[in-house]
Parts: sequence; structure tokens; C-alpha cells
Amino acid sequence: MIIWKGFGILNIVIPGILFVIVSAILSSLGLKSIDSRLPLAFVFIVSGVIIWHLGKALNAKSGKVLVDMETGEHYRMGTEHSLFFIPMHYWGPVGLVLGFILTVATIFT
Repeated sequence: MIIWKGFGILNIVIPGILFVIVSAILSSLGLKSIDSRLPLAFVFIVSGVIIWHLGKALNAKSGKVLVDMETGEHYRMGTEHSLFFIPMHYWGPVGLVLGFILTVATIFT
């Protein structure tokens, strides 16, 4: 079961879309013989960068608290965008690390 808030589901959608695009480009160029870990590493690295910046932009407003001057009530602005209770932008470095691990594994095997 996948648990997300706001646009946190984009942590799964973005790598999925990038994988389909990269696979289509490689098959149209006739490069099916390369190691399958390299395109996957590329997808993880690029999606990690995209998710980091997108998550930072989306979550920038979610932590702000407005105070009603007349009543003194506090209102929290926006929704935190998260996946499995982890803010969206923290999934970016996870993608980068996975991409670099796949790249190193491809080089040394």
C-alpha cells in the first residue's frame, strides 16, 4: 500500500515516466544490447534531481503558519507533500544514491 500526501505520489510517477521515455529512446536507436543498469541509473539520477527541486518548491509554503490577529488562532498553510510520511524533497537524494550505486556496480562487474 502506498501512502502519500499532496503531490508525494510524484516520487513514483516521475521515475516511471522517465524510464518509459529512456526505454523508448534506446529502443528507437537500437541500443538494446547495453547493460540495463545504466539506463536505470540515469533515470534514478535525473529523477532524484527533479524530485529534490520540485519537492523543495512544493513544500516551501507548507510549513508557514498564519495567525488571525482578531482571534489569535493559528492556521497552517498548505499541505505537506510526502511519500510514506517522508517529505518529498528527501526522496531526491535517495534516487541519486541508487543511481550512483547502479553506476558503480555496472563499472565493476
